[in-house]
Amino acid sequence: MAEPRSIPAASTASTASSPSHAYISESWDAAIDTTLRKVVYGTMSGAVAGLILFRGGSARAAASAFGAGFGAGSAYHENQEMFDKAFGVQSEM
Repeated sequence: MAEPRSIPAASTASTASSPSHAYISESWDAAIDTTLRKVVYGTMSGAVAGLILFRGGSARAAASAFGAGFGAGSAYHENQEMFDKAFGVQSEM
């Protein structure tokens, strides 16, 4: 039977800092997910509104673009708050 190897002291020090690294990584994953979801939902909402309200193709495209912009802005605001909390930044409001 093989004896278990001991872990060097240098590798135990690096694992102590990994929870914050993992938290930031999870924050980025959540930010990407939030951004994609809100942009798609905004685009779809704008497209549906454009189909209902407008006849011209350019007006429908503008409504879709407006919805995508609204979704992107909403996602940016939510992600900004999440990263401010992750890095301990105080808001100026």
